[in-house]
Amino acid sequence: MNRIVILFSLFSCLAKFSWAQNWSVKISSNVELRTWKLTTKADKEEKSLLGASITLYQGAKIISQGTSDGNGDFSVMVPGNGEYVLTVSYPGCNAKKFSIVTTGVPQELQNDPSWKPSFSIGGFVMAKPFPGIDYSGLQQTLVKVVYEAKIKNFDDDEPYTDAGLGIVMKIASAENILINNFCNTNKQGDVALAKPDCPLAKMLYEKAIAMIPGEQYPVEQLKKVGDCLKAKEEAAQKAAEAAKAKEEADKISKEKAAADKIAKEKAAADKAEKDKVAKENAAAKNKTASEKAAADKAAKEKAAKEKAEKDKIAKEKAASEKPKPVAKTEQPKPKEMPPPEEEQLGGPDKSDSKHKVPQVLGGASAKYKEALNKAEGYFKMKRYAEAKTAYEDVLKVKPADPYATNKLAEVNKLLAK
Repeated sequence: MNRIVILFSLFSCLAKFSWAQNWSVKISSNVELRTWKLTTKADKEEKSLLGASITLYQGAKIISQGTSDGNGDFSVMVPGNGEYVLTVSYPGCNAKKFSIVTTGVPQELQNDPSWKPSFSIGGFVMAKPFPGIDYSGLQQTLVKVVYEAKIKNFDDDEPYTDAGLGIVMKIASAENILINNFCNTNKQGDVALAKPDCPLAKMLYEKAIAMIPGEQYPVEQLKKVGDCLKAKEEAAQKAAEAAKAKEEADKISKEKAAADKIAKEKAAADKAEKDKVAKENAAAKNKTASEKAAADKAAKEKAAKEKAEKDKIAKEKAASEKPKPVAKTEQPKPKEMPPPEEEQLGGPDKSDSKHKVPQVLGGASAKYKEALNKAEGYFKMKRYAEAKTAYEDVLKVKPADPYATNKLAEVNKLLAK
């Protein structure tokens, strides 16, 4: 064999050996960014992500790096005959990891320049983590890409992928529960705000913020709660002022009613007293009139009685002073012997009436007459006390004088009334 043939054969062997050592698997995929707008409901948006970091590791060694394009697409060449980890990451989001094993490929395929192995991973969804969710499962690889002899190409290891899918579903379920609780809490806050129960709404929105910090809906609603609390405070203040004003008005009304009642009772009492006084005055007036009428009647009767008595005395006096005629055939009766006092005064009273003024002789007669006239004058003027003294003086001149005695008894009766 000449040198050219040997050289060509050597070159061919070297070329086959070089391909076997440098073949690679093309892994391609797409990256999307998932964002949430959380209010009283959850609105999800997923769009192609430009600039996601694509890093291929072999152990701790970085084999290659790249980024997703404007459509979120990327591809990476994974060297053959090795075990690698493909990591997709984006700031603020959880990274996703995939295992790619390029061992186990038959040598004849490795030596075949026409064999171009590749695998398309379904897609990566990047999302910001929620608080309180356990994302530790994402630290391990979720998909394992291996060589499948049946298809003479690379595919995912189904049992491994199913396990990774279980991890993702568990995380997604926890996220959905949190999202639903967050939205329901906001909804309850809206109901409380509509009532309005401002304190309850405030508590619910603050609870929602604590569940998922950074969401704007409960933050914006808290501003409305502030306005609600302010309005409620102002309403409470106005209600308190109105209640105070009503209380004051009620107090004034009660005081006025009490004053009116007192005034009414006083007016009624005054009227009753006035009516009583008027009644008493009328009764007194009637009594006075009756008493006056009775007094007038008594006075008239007394005057008539006194006049009758006076007329009687006058008649008796006149009769006593006029001598009785003596019949010629009759013999005069012998004179009775007067008591010593009568003889001393000029003889006995010839009248048989006790009301006739006796005849008194001598100086005693003038004194008797003067005393008797004085007593009679007082009696006529109804000056009974003085008349009494005067009649007593008459009896001093002529003791036991029947006329003076009777008059004195009459005076005493009048004074005793």
